[in-house]
Amino acid sequence: MLACLAISLAGPVFGQARPVTVYRGTVGGAPVELLLIHDWQLDGMGGYLFTEVRRMPLPLEKTPYAEGGSLLINVLGDPRLPTAALALRPFAPGAKSLRGRAIDLRSRARQDVLLERVARFSSDPADAYAGELLQGQADARFHFRVHARKARGEHVGRIDAITVFDRASGEPVQVLDGLDLFFSGTDSLVLEDYDDDGVLDFSVMPMRPDDPSRAAEHRHYYLYRQDAGGYGRAPELEALAAQGALRFGSGGQVSLRPQDGIDHRAGTIQWRHYRFVAPARLELQGQSEERF
Repeated sequence: MLACLAISLAGPVFGQARPVTVYRGTVGGAPVELLLIHDWQLDGMGGYLFTEVRRMPLPLEKTPYAEGGSLLINVLGDPRLPTAALALRPFAPGAKSLRGRAIDLRSRARQDVLLERVARFSSDPADAYAGELLQGQADARFHFRVHARKARGEHVGRIDAITVFDRASGEPVQVLDGLDLFFSGTDSLVLEDYDDDGVLDFSVMPMRPDDPSRAAEHRHYYLYRQDAGGYGRAPELEALAAQGALRFGSGGQVSLRPQDGIDHRAGTIQWRHYRFVAPARLELQGQSEERF
């Protein structure tokens, strides 16, 4: 796992998810799922390709496109080099169907691409949606989907269920439902191995109960528990998050910067350092001071 992760700052979330269009169909006769994410600010298209063979979201390289023209987008199946490219023509964001070719960049072999739109997630108040969306990260054991919904006239989508899938079989192994969480597209779940047990955990932002259009101030954390057979809330970690900003490190380390831990006059930041010493149990390891 990464030795040093970005600080998860407490505070409301205002950003809207970029539009995501979900397609299902075939590449060379094999079933696939394609997620195209429209970065309208940069006028580019990115996303993920998900195949039944690997059951791992493969990132697509963010690429400019020509409206009504074509989209040639690389599949980043290798950390160093693109392994394939999808040539889709004609192309328009949110199109009902996509046709084209998949090109293996090593062998130059080509296969037909036949895709149909099954869902579109957009913050446009003219759009409504209700459906499952793959999350953009998986591990050796699981991949994840959220069920999100939004009515016409609303800007913010809400998650009411999270489904955990076994990567080996492709079958669902756990459903967390009855939820009311902030939807932010394929990044709705922040996936990381917080307690260093080799299995991804996740956090997500709840909605404010007093304001259904805004996210709450503190994240909900879910840890995988082998003894419990699935994911559950982590009250000890959430109690820390309510006290200030968290920073996660390797070996199950969690550092807390209390809300009053910044002394602007002295130019110092106070930290308290914890570590998971058992599943869902944190122990204080020490304190430190950082100058800025």
